[in-house]
Amino acid sequence: MHLLEALRGLYTVTEDWEGTLFSGLTIQWNYANKYVDISMPHYIPAMLHRFQHPKPAKHQGAPHSWTTPTYGASVQYATPPDDSPILSATDITTIQQKVGTLLYYAVSVDPFMLAALGTIASSQAKATQLTKTECLWLMDYSASNPTSIIRYSTSDMVLYIHSDASYLSEPKARSRSGGHFFLSDRPTDLSQPPITASTPNGPLHTSSVILRNVMASAAEAKIGALFVNAQDGTVLRTTLIELGHPQPPTPLQSDNSTATGIVNASIRQRRSKAIDMRFYWVRGRGRQNHFLVYWKPGRENLGDYFTKHHPPAHHQTMRSTYLQVAQAALRSTAHKPNSVRGCVDSSLTHTTEAHHPAHNPLSILLRLTHLLKNSLSSLT
Repeated sequence: MHLLEALRGLYTVTEDWEGTLFSGLTIQWNYANKYVDISMPHYIPAMLHRFQHPKPAKHQGAPHSWTTPTYGASVQYATPPDDSPILSATDITTIQQKVGTLLYYAVSVDPFMLAALGTIASSQAKATQLTKTECLWLMDYSASNPTSIIRYSTSDMVLYIHSDASYLSEPKARSRSGGHFFLSDRPTDLSQPPITASTPNGPLHTSSVILRNVMASAAEAKIGALFVNAQDGTVLRTTLIELGHPQPPTPLQSDNSTATGIVNASIRQRRSKAIDMRFYWVRGRGRQNHFLVYWKPGRENLGDYFTKHHPPAHHQTMRSTYLQVAQAALRSTAHKPNSVRGCVDSSLTHTTEAHHPAHNPLSILLRLTHLLKNSLSSLT
């Protein structure tokens, strides 16, 4: 109470003893059913008002454009280089502001935007008309989907990671890695891969990163993804342990048997030494019992979604897998990944919220999620 009185002497302070607001997040607790929903309902409307972006006439279901495969063709040609005009300095600054504004929202409650933001950010320093078009596409998606909700349920606080990569899916022959990090129940056998799929939970962290190096094969791209996601997982493991949640070897799932075999030393690689650093680091962490790398088919890999630019139908189908959908009917028909294969509340500007600390697992999970998402987004 002394801190609260001191703050009142300097600032206009509002109190929220129910713990319904935290760093711009709206929190809805359900202690009876042991879950918590987080959202940012005022963020997107405030962002649209700031940039004076109108609501699109037609609902935009995808945050980015996509390339339709040419089915039956013997060769799939790469996307032509972007030769559209370079934007003015003012337009480039506006795009950078939009990317920064949406990145906080995407990291907090809507990971569906991450792939689009990564592609736009990779070209924003020398943005072209095509970059502006992609940015407007993302703004239309935000206006069409203004509210995203993530639900976290109680669990044993054991970290799970699903890792994947898409090969040569980005400009300049680069690949994209994706990772889905979540907390679930403790595995029954700590030395063996999970036999059944772990109980799903809201994403603790989502990775969607363009790999810096040009990968020589799909297996090398998958190993690169394992390397990126294991590095993020090391930070999460250490934080969870320091918070009093001991971690077994973290299950790290991949859908590429070659990459899994190389990391687990069950396959001897005879390629160049370019991938040695990546797979030896992951292999070393595995031998230290930090990670348990195992193979599962792609249809069970939740990291796959964040590695590609999908069409709108796939986005709308997958929303109920990663986000909390209002309709109970959609919650009951959650799809597997390949079934179709600013930080302030705008209504409380210039105020300081003092919250009563909640000493329960859901509160710990919420604070951990927010802090780790922001720290990991700064690293990537």
